[in-house]
Amino acid sequence: MSGLFDGKVVFLTGAGSAIGIGRATALAFAREGARIAAVDVTVDDLAETVDLVRTVGAGAKAFQADVSKSAEVDRAVAAATEEFGEIHILVSNAGIAKKKAFIALTDEDWQRTIDVNLGGAMHCARAVAPQMISRGSGRIISLSSLMGGWWGWSEHVHYNASKAGIEGLTRGLAMELGPHGVTVNAVAPGFVRTAQSMSVEHSLGPEGLELAVPYVPLRRIGDPEDIAEVVLFLASDASRYMTGQTLLVDGGVTLGDLGSVFAQSS
Repeated sequence: MSGLFDGKVVFLTGAGSAIGIGRATALAFAREGARIAAVDVTVDDLAETVDLVRTVGAGAKAFQADVSKSAEVDRAVAAATEEFGEIHILVSNAGIAKKKAFIALTDEDWQRTIDVNLGGAMHCARAVAPQMISRGSGRIISLSSLMGGWWGWSEHVHYNASKAGIEGLTRGLAMELGPHGVTVNAVAPGFVRTAQSMSVEHSLGPEGLELAVPYVPLRRIGDPEDIAEVVLFLASDASRYMTGQTLLVDGGVTLGDLGSVFAQSS
């Protein structure tokens, strides 16, 4: 097959969810000829993603790693490099969101969210950076959130902090890796229909998402593919002079006021 990313290897975390940005991104890259190192905390979650990628004619393999643990990330990067060759594009998508009132938040709740969402992105970047620096090129893309640099989210202080950290990490890495030809950017999704956002226990749930629609100028909730296409842009030569940026992809919702939606869905 021939495509925009022929010959490129993508290391993509959080690729296992059936309804998620990770799987949509894996398929978008695959359709453009990339080979996918699909990473998640358990390989069982990755089987369908890998099968779907192979169905469109691209190479793919599942790699297990808890991104909060640097040793597991290092092993996965080494295994993916042995399987496919050098990694050209890192997409740090793995993340968790657990609803918890701040006064009830334990040290363990806080640390687990920081370790997965922010620590995971750092571990992955640190693992792939040496080969990118040696080669003189590379793309690092992390997933932040509307709730990172734009809005606060009640009972999700730990999530807010972790996603805001992604944006600081992105800027710092862009400064350090830019002289080596590596760009570092982030994508901050707004309301997107994923397994995480549809969780009634930890997020808005399906009804809460629908309440948001009238406040979105584009009058719809985003799909994972909407985010995947922006990730591909940041991985492509079209963004070659962009680094240290966080692109908000929210259908315009930050132009208005959604406070009443959160109140109704809490």
